[in-house]
Amino acid sequence: MWDLLYAVDASSSMADTHRSPRGTSFVKMDLVRETIAGLLGGGELPFGSRLGVMTFQAPTRLGGMFLKGGEEMTRMVVPLTDLDDLTKEGMKEKMDAIRVSGATPSGLAIEEGLRQLYAGNDGPVRRIKKVVMITDERSNVGPRPENVVGDEVAQKAIVDVIAIGGKINRETLEKVAARTGGKFMIVESAEELLAAMKPRIDVRGLGVDAGLLDDVGKAEQGLLAGRALGEGSMQYRQALDRAREVRARANKRLMEVLMVRAQADADVKMLVSQLQKGMTMAEYARRVWPRAAELDQAEKVEKELRAAMERLAA
Repeated sequence: MWDLLYAVDASSSMADTHRSPRGTSFVKMDLVRETIAGLLGGGELPFGSRLGVMTFQAPTRLGGMFLKGGEEMTRMVVPLTDLDDLTKEGMKEKMDAIRVSGATPSGLAIEEGLRQLYAGNDGPVRRIKKVVMITDERSNVGPRPENVVGDEVAQKAIVDVIAIGGKINRETLEKVAARTGGKFMIVESAEELLAAMKPRIDVRGLGVDAGLLDDVGKAEQGLLAGRALGEGSMQYRQALDRAREVRARANKRLMEVLMVRAQADADVKMLVSQLQKGMTMAEYARRVWPRAAELDQAEKVEKELRAAMERLAA
């Protein structure tokens, strides 16, 4: 089960209209409001999950000077709540009440988002905890994002970063997401934002994405169509080249997943040895479960990749 906290950038630039490379345009905050409310109405979230929404923004003085202390830069719009207790209408009302202004304290957003995730009681159910930060600008006030994601944080939770457009510090935020096993994504449409916000179990950020599997299917269809015209046809030769390229990508992803699997297996064995040396059962369970889940998921991903490669073995 998931504990999901969406940390939404409410700085002044989120009121701007974004024009995507495809020619479409939208007000950034309006898109986020509609998408988060739509997650509840469309059954997009796993049963038993809990959902929270937080905004982050840094107020400014006249003349653009950042305020230095005492001001709230984050605000809980919706505290972490069971899905059964939330409605699309109620969420829309709360999202519509968000007002944008000020600067972008992204590091503080990650820090406070993680604190909120671990503030409550999990109960008897083990939960995957994730902060999903949605932003459109570089962090320009407060702690640097990379400085709030240390080794301990990386073990405890996942941080996804969704950028609306490309005016962000991509290299930094990619590293922040990757260190926690999360994803960094740039979105240019409502459909892309919704897909990025849906939770899914990944193998430390190396899971088989829908795009790769879609390419495998298209390559298979191309081979079948080409064979019907004869193996000497230009269409078949082009389809064969395409199948080999997709197979090479699948093989590269397989190698990455196997490396992750080997590391997770080594980490579990290390934790077993620590248990024998006096680690408490509670601490052992907290640390070993994410790694055991990774091993299980990595095995499923490996089977899926090998099957895809076999289908493109021509």
